[in-house]
Amino acid sequence: MTDPSLALLAAVAAGAALLVGFLKTSVGGGIGLALTPLMTLVLPAPAVLGLLTVMLSLGDPPSLYYYWLQWDRRQLRLLLPTVLVGILAGGWLLAGQPEMALRRLIGGSALLLALLQLGLILARRGPSAAGAPWPVGAGVGLAGGIASAVAHSGGIVIGPYLAGLGLSNAAVVGTGSAVVAVSNVLKLATYWQIGFLSWRLVGLAVVTTPLLYVGSWLGYRLNAVIPRRLFALVLIAIAIAGSLKLLAG
Repeated sequence: MTDPSLALLAAVAAGAALLVGFLKTSVGGGIGLALTPLMTLVLPAPAVLGLLTVMLSLGDPPSLYYYWLQWDRRQLRLLLPTVLVGILAGGWLLAGQPEMALRRLIGGSALLLALLQLGLILARRGPSAAGAPWPVGAGVGLAGGIASAVAHSGGIVIGPYLAGLGLSNAAVVGTGSAVVAVSNVLKLATYWQIGFLSWRLVGLAVVTTPLLYVGSWLGYRLNAVIPRRLFALVLIAIAIAGSLKLLAG
């Protein structure tokens, strides 16, 4: 895929900023799962991963503010190191891959995670993790870190694990938000190191930040009336369609 024009980058960045903000405060998940394969249909994979990381990082402060100190410290100590290792492993998988291989890697990863999420929704529950020994949490963190680096979808792995621990809703969201915020910082450094991030992408993300916060406001206002299950299924359908298109080349 040829380098995109500035106009195309700006248009995609504006739409992505609005959607990232909206999804963060409305349904709280499925952001990377839906947007990564969808955006990769029109932009080079490295640009998509880099741009989304900056936007997701810019959207972290409100989540941290609302759930500050409401995280579960034991799970934070367990998940953070393993998620960070997973991100480094995912960065290693991505580095040096040709564009077509990257598109197929993103497509395959997003498809697998979308089907996992679909299964959990149809079953109307997450896998039980109550009383899970620490190796289970460590494995979840490692897998979540790799999924986060490859397709911005670590929450699909980590979210059901936290929900299955019997924590309060605030603790689940607070722990997940803290893990995501720290991991996004490492992803920024990792993507910059392997050439997926540039000052042009950073500038576009910063310029479109107002749209991100407009989306956040809209998501917050509509949070109570959005049919969550239907909305989640729509996001999964988008992820599956985009993934299949990427895999088909």
